[in-house]
Amino acid sequence: MSYLKELPTKMNIAFKRFPTTLIWVIFGCAYLIVLIETDSNLFREFYAETLVLILGVSWLIGIQFLNESFSNKLVTILLRFATIIGLFLYYCSLPDYENSTDITFTRWFVLLVAGHILIFFAPFIKYWNISDYWNYLQRVITAISRSALFSGIIYLGLSLALLAVENLFTVDIHEEIYLDLLIICLGIINTFIYLSDFPKDIYNTRQIRYSKALDVLIKYILIPIILLYLIIVYAYSLKILFSWELPEGWVSYLITILSISGFIIHIIIAPIRQKHENLIINKFYPFFYLSLFPLLILLFTAILTRIFEYNFTENRYFILLISFWIFGISLYILLSKKKQLSIVFISLFILALLSLFGPWSAFNVSIKAQSNELVNLIQKTKNEELSEKEIEQFINISRYLKDRRKLNVVDNALGFKTDYITSYYNAGNLILDSIYGVNKYSSIIEIGNNNYFYYKNSKDREIDIIGFEKIVELSLANQSKENNIIEVEDGYIKFSRFGQELFRYSIIDDLKNKINKYQNLNNVPTEEFEYYFNNENGDFKLIINSINGNKNNKEYEINSCKVLILMKLN
Repeated sequence: MSYLKELPTKMNIAFKRFPTTLIWVIFGCAYLIVLIETDSNLFREFYAETLVLILGVSWLIGIQFLNESFSNKLVTILLRFATIIGLFLYYCSLPDYENSTDITFTRWFVLLVAGHILIFFAPFIKYWNISDYWNYLQRVITAISRSALFSGIIYLGLSLALLAVENLFTVDIHEEIYLDLLIICLGIINTFIYLSDFPKDIYNTRQIRYSKALDVLIKYILIPIILLYLIIVYAYSLKILFSWELPEGWVSYLITILSISGFIIHIIIAPIRQKHENLIINKFYPFFYLSLFPLLILLFTAILTRIFEYNFTENRYFILLISFWIFGISLYILLSKKKQLSIVFISLFILALLSLFGPWSAFNVSIKAQSNELVNLIQKTKNEELSEKEIEQFINISRYLKDRRKLNVVDNALGFKTDYITSYYNAGNLILDSIYGVNKYSSIIEIGNNNYFYYKNSKDREIDIIGFEKIVELSLANQSKENNIIEVEDGYIKFSRFGQELFRYSIIDDLKNKINKYQNLNNVPTEEFEYYFNNENGDFKLIINSINGNKNNKEYEINSCKVLILMKLN
């Protein structure tokens, strides 16, 4: 109860201590709420702003903690300014949503993780004391848990209150209010409570605040689970040793999680380990690290086997990088006299940033590796037919490169441009058709029970606009700023303007009929993708320029669609 009474005072202190962060959060939440209330799409039209606003919170908190370790005010100002500039430059580097790829979101996610990792070591760049560091980490975890709990309860309570008012008094409360409330609770309230829990005196704490509950959690839950996983992985190691077979790929993830969990437990027990009466805690170091080294051989074998067989992808790059990090940290803990545990987070932070930019980045290395693999396969097609396995690899690599908008890097090897390919899914099939001069690879694309369908009008044509007053170009991914919207729902393509539905058409039934008649949508005459509507709202003409999706047995799902709509409104 005393905590709740002190909370307003603490929040006021937090605002004075973290003014940049909290202004960022308040502005960001207000901006997102305005977008929601104007029916804007946060994760499409304004996805770049949304990503940067989320990203900035952890980085500004971490930089403030870092600043507090410096006495030079000029350094602190420069660091804060550099962070804001960095966020702005990152925002400028983001493509529009339709040109975004997996690389865009992977880079953002790793930066988000790096920002949170920064918080875990920022005050201890220049200073090290194990008691102070342990107490600092405890405060961080406590603050995160308490802010999540309080903001979650507030959101749940207010949401239920609104729901009760809506149902008991038949008040029309639009759904956006609940999303607005979530942003306020998750953004403003959560951040204020989180930052208000941080005392300014981080150093010279002396006394370790090691609770009985934490001791029970470590002794009877976490360490036994770690031991269980060690037994399982060792048993699996013996199995593959006796059967003389290569390890499964997923074992890399298991050993990685096991290793990181062990590092966390070591950090938790480090200040009290030597004096603890429990033998398991007392001997956790060096037993855990010594038992980890044989598993690292298994880890490197598993990931390097995949790399030698299929070359680098982003996932394999990151797993290999983390594997070297685990090996390096294990050696450091065993051999270092100082055993500065903040190195665990500092090294991971540096590696995360290095993996994102430059010629050595995960993305550049992976794209170069996969493009080389595809070029080798292309060269092979000039002398012989590819095997079934090679065709599958050809298709998978083509999809990989097209999905990252890098398929053009193999244009020289092919001897023709690949910019006519609009969908990543059928990229390899179309290239094989062009190489072999037949239509057997793209006529139908099947994986199990899943078929892929696509259509793209690649012909130049004149559009007759006589009788119409307006023309708009729309897609499912990028809607017009005038609130002209197309959407596919329950098998119908619907066109709405300023919230009013103007026409709808059973597009799924139409596609089924076309596929039954022509087998391949690209065999359909262009004119059959033009549709006319006349109703009380006006006269309309729908022209589909491209459409693609999946079909599973009789179920069709549209992934993307680009159209022109001509209209004359009543």
